[in-house]
Amino acid sequence: MPDELVFREEDHKYFLNGEEIPSVSELTRFLSKEVYGEIDPIALDRAAERGTAIHSFLEELDRNGTVEVPSEYDGYIAAYLKFREEHDVEWREIEWMVHTDKYAGRIDRYGYVDGKPCIVDFKTTSRITRAHEVLYTAAQSLYRMAVNDRPVDMSYILQLKSDGTYKFISLNYDTALASACIILHNAFSKTKRKKKKL
Repeated sequence: MPDELVFREEDHKYFLNGEEIPSVSELTRFLSKEVYGEIDPIALDRAAERGTAIHSFLEELDRNGTVEVPSEYDGYIAAYLKFREEHDVEWREIEWMVHTDKYAGRIDRYGYVDGKPCIVDFKTTSRITRAHEVLYTAAQSLYRMAVNDRPVDMSYILQLKSDGTYKFISLNYDTALASACIILHNAFSKTKRKKKKL
């Protein structure tokens, strides 16, 4: 009998066969604090809202072939269309939920880019630093570890910019970094459970 993976939208939680399991975002939260910890929370919320909206528009575009967006997002959509024009792209999965028995997550796109099977994550941040790349590498490595029935040669970040340009950034596959995130999460989860019992 296949596993049943359920995503509860209202609180962004995953359940595997009825049991809650952490998300990739939850596993990488320690790295996220290093990257975003000193940024104004209001600015972070605005960026998150923008990113969520653009992800939604891109999903509609890829599923239906067309989309209408507010003018403030035109540049990001133009950047994506430019990427599609300049690369041979064949998506096999859109907003694909994947899991292991330890965690779950959602891959923005899985498919073939220029003939290579890969997973691609969209980002709308204006600047990607080395610290960002470490965070993204951990997340993408966790995704790759969860994709065990499809070929994956490469992992990429597709950075879409408001001026209509993009960057297509390849990431290393780092199972040690991904495993460290799982170990840290489990260690702190045990601490929380102990505190609740006191």
